[in-house]
Amino acid sequence: MKRLVFPAIIILITTISSCRKVYDYIRDHPDAHDSLCRVTVITFNIGEKYLITYNAKGNPVTMKESTGTSHVDLDRYYRYDRFDRLSDYMGAYPGNFGAIFWHKYAYLRPGFITDTVMFYDTGDVRDPTSPIAKNSAEYYIYGYTLDARDRIVRIWSIPNNPPHTPVLQSEIHYDANGNRPLPDSSLSYDDKVNPYRTNKVWQFIYQDYSRNNILKNDYYWFPTYNSFGLPLTIRNLQNYNIYPFDVVNQAPEMEITYACSMNY
Repeated sequence: MKRLVFPAIIILITTISSCRKVYDYIRDHPDAHDSLCRVTVITFNIGEKYLITYNAKGNPVTMKESTGTSHVDLDRYYRYDRFDRLSDYMGAYPGNFGAIFWHKYAYLRPGFITDTVMFYDTGDVRDPTSPIAKNSAEYYIYGYTLDARDRIVRIWSIPNNPPHTPVLQSEIHYDANGNRPLPDSSLSYDDKVNPYRTNKVWQFIYQDYSRNNILKNDYYWFPTYNSFGLPLTIRNLQNYNIYPFDVVNQAPEMEITYACSMNY
């Protein structure tokens, strides 16, 4: 029996050490989760869930309400170009493929991306080509300046008509901990991993590259996490105009389910 104890202890220590190294790496690298964990289910109301599917490259393809009858929010669809860059981001009501919003992205030069946004268009999200707005009132153009870490740091409004000179709308700053400034003193950040960091697409479309998760400074609710440091529950902070995964709902919290390449 004594011969078996020592190897078992080595295995246990090695396993714990490996998990610790994985967690440390995730914590210290903004995109470390790309190959480790994926968000697969978001539960945002009783009986209402978003199911998320991915392509072979690990990028989201659909985020759809599970019953197809949600009255709360839209199904979302994502398409990519031959360089695996997000080219289209669309929303449509469950059971209806007519786009309510349609983002078309263009990568004009390194560090700058344009986003043409059309609302209430008649384009079918299954169509491989994006719709064309009939007049300038039906679409908006934005430009995003990226920093050396590929984070959006400046947002520009680009007029629809020539000469299309960009006008700076806002700047996004990050503190020494890698988080965006908070909108209210009653909020703070935890020291865990923001679920947007599981994929660059989430960071880009939600324009948030924060390392950690926002908490409300009270003692009425406590988040739970998996061993990778990812939140299993996120509190509803819509009173602060904070909408995790852009889901608008009245539930007190959202639950997140992950598929990870290692057990947790």
